[in-house]
Amino acid sequence: MIRSKSELEILLERIEGFRSPKLQLEQYRLPAPVAAEILWYIGLRHKDLENLIVADLGCGTGMLTAGAALMGADYTIGVDLDADALSDAKRWIRRLHLKGRVDFLRGAVEELCLRADVVIQNPPFGVRKREADRIFLRAGLRTAQTVYSLHKGGDDVRRFMRGFVKECGGKIDEVLPLKIKLPPTYQFHKRKFHVFDVDLYRVVRGTE
Repeated sequence: MIRSKSELEILLERIEGFRSPKLQLEQYRLPAPVAAEILWYIGLRHKDLENLIVADLGCGTGMLTAGAALMGADYTIGVDLDADALSDAKRWIRRLHLKGRVDFLRGAVEELCLRADVVIQNPPFGVRKREADRIFLRAGLRTAQTVYSLHKGGDDVRRFMRGFVKECGGKIDEVLPLKIKLPPTYQFHKRKFHVFDVDLYRVVRGTE
């Protein structure tokens, strides 16, 4: 069992990003410090990881999938459309000695038929594929009672999220503001780093 957030971060740093990131899928490596902050918040503040079944929708190379298992999830399922990313994710799971506690499924989240206690997800923000983030929110609330979903920061996004989550039969319980610092991922990225605000939403199924 992980003893500290710094220990978790060190382990997650081993998980590399996408070998050939696909722009249409908005693939970026979530920085290990941010992933550790998210998982520590979910596991320690809300007790939503240990001994539970967790699904990571759009898992990529398995950063949050592996982190959930390291934080004591009973069973974790990573779901992604990209076969290359899943192949890498399986490799990291083996290297972190988590085999047997994690499985992966290849497929589109909108076609997913899965049940879990908790969903964690870092979905596309909908920059390349319009409303991609909405697809993930709907899928998350179909899959689990509690969903942790990462989205662009800003008041406009928060207003949208309040309305859309309610339409989907959920409610926003809490929002954790975070900052992400990304190195250049695609050829058109010219800056050494891009820093931007994001929000992690804790969404629960059912409305008041």
